[in-house]
Amino acid sequence: MSEVPKSDLRLLIETLRNDAGDYFREIARYVKEEPGESWRPRLSPDHYWQQVSDDSLQTARSIVQRAVRYSAQVAEAMRAAPLVGGEDLADLRHATKAMRASIQLRRYRFEEIEVLNDEDRILGVRPAMQSDDEPLPPLEAQVVFHDNTSTILRILAFVEASEDLSPPGAGAPANSIDAPRYRPGTAFVMMWMDPAHPELTDICDAVKETFQRFGVNAVRADDIEHDGQITQRVLNELRTSEFLFADLTGARPNVYYEVGFAHALGRRVLLYRKAGTGLHFDLAGYNCPEYANLRDLKEKLARRLESMTNRKAEGGEGDA
Repeated sequence: MSEVPKSDLRLLIETLRNDAGDYFREIARYVKEEPGESWRPRLSPDHYWQQVSDDSLQTARSIVQRAVRYSAQVAEAMRAAPLVGGEDLADLRHATKAMRASIQLRRYRFEEIEVLNDEDRILGVRPAMQSDDEPLPPLEAQVVFHDNTSTILRILAFVEASEDLSPPGAGAPANSIDAPRYRPGTAFVMMWMDPAHPELTDICDAVKETFQRFGVNAVRADDIEHDGQITQRVLNELRTSEFLFADLTGARPNVYYEVGFAHALGRRVLLYRKAGTGLHFDLAGYNCPEYANLRDLKEKLARRLESMTNRKAEGGEGDA
């Protein structure tokens, strides 16, 4: 994908917003809007879309293609922009999906992962959810498209401002903004932490020992000395550690958040879980082997690190 100058990209997105406005106003002339909102659950998701003429369908498909292409170019520009992060990339994704759904006269909805609790007891975790099964009349859809286009333009403004932070000629490689900042021989461990479960400390120690056999110093959030908020310090570790390890045992929301942040940065995370632990759909497609006990975890992690580093572990368990 060839890089588009930021000023040109902004103009393309603004033009797209205007073209979409013309599209919505045109189909609003003949698409019949049902009165009120109580009827919507009873209607087909394509109730309005089925009324769109063939000519307007062609226009709609063109607008969707342009919206996806421009969003991809914004995402590419974000990779080298220090003022934007994983949360902005998530906003870009949701805005793009909302724009696509609105062109097809549907409403896109997204709900974050939710922890269900009763005071200090965790009752369960409701996985994240997204849908576009509610029909949307043209003029409401126009407002949705306009608002989400504005969201993307605000993100692009931060990308443009980021360029002013670097001296002329400076910049990260196009393919990875994080590669020059990696600290060789470092690893960050993401896992459930709870003093009431001492076995978790044993798991953490096993992971650290295995990394140490490859000359890698692994730390967990509670090992980090910090002056500011621990959350920011954790995010810095996710950006700069050479290796990232996550134990999904316990389905802790903070661990899922950290893994999601790492994936948004384009980082690969070594995922593991204790036998019997389920996976939420967000990570169901990733390689996440189970381990039966500490020895099993050490052996599986050591074999994986041998493959990644192309060197043998030094002593201890896990030699293959």
